[in-house]
Amino acid sequence: MDVISEANCVKLSKKIRDDIYRPAYSFKTTIFLCGADISQKDMMRYTIAEALKSRRLYWYYFDIVYPEDIFDELLFGSRSSDLLSLEGLLADSVDAIVLIPESPGSFAELGAFANDEKLRQKLICIIDKKYKKDKSFINQGPLKLVKQANRNGIIYVDPNNIENEIDKLIVALKKVKKVSSKKSDRISLLQLDNFLLPSIYLLEPVSKETLVTIVSSATDDTINSYQTTTTALTILTKKRQIELTINGYKLTKLGIENFLSFRKTRSRIKKQDETIEIDNLRLEILNLKYRKKKLKV
Repeated sequence: MDVISEANCVKLSKKIRDDIYRPAYSFKTTIFLCGADISQKDMMRYTIAEALKSRRLYWYYFDIVYPEDIFDELLFGSRSSDLLSLEGLLADSVDAIVLIPESPGSFAELGAFANDEKLRQKLICIIDKKYKKDKSFINQGPLKLVKQANRNGIIYVDPNNIENEIDKLIVALKKVKKVSSKKSDRISLLQLDNFLLPSIYLLEPVSKETLVTIVSSATDDTINSYQTTTTALTILTKKRQIELTINGYKLTKLGIENFLSFRKTRSRIKKQDETIEIDNLRLEILNLKYRKKKLKV
């Protein structure tokens, strides 16, 4: 049973959002990775994702988002039937869209993103180098638009040697990040799973109902909070960062490591004092839960 009232949930949501979530995750580069089905290990999307993850400090600097992780859950029971509009809304919350046109669906995504003036500025297309000089519709159409909007937007690679080609993508990501128009004044759907990590860390075990209340307050969205919280919990579960126990949601060992890893990032040394807020707030919650003391936040 939860012992945290709605009023206390509102207080905690503001504290977690303003003093813990934003300092912890604002430095990460959020990547919307599109392409062939990620389960197809012979396709470039899979090998690029694995090559990125193998890089030192990947978990500190990058956050890969797979469209299907969101759409499968969000579209189920959702009133939205316009998939491309939904992709545009989600892409507005990332630093970079990395797209590998290698399947019918990814070709459609390329056309949709390239024709959106705002989105093509953060679009990075990874192309098999053997097609570099082809006089095709793809090269003369959408890829030409991307290159005009973003000089780092086209990367030609050898698909059989991705491990040695991945540095090209990392360089392009750093350049796009510098001019990214990712909205940071609110918690979007794509960042919600990162907001829930400290929330669960501080409150575990915690029920879904409590998390929905916290998300509703933190995002100022009472209409969609249940669906977006469900989606974020699904993402965290797929990443094996949380688990649902008989008493509520808890972080796994991987989830704890991922949440606490930002403390070790050298570029954040000047912000180390902010992490004290985590320990102080957890102490306040323990006093609230087990000693019935008034929450002081």
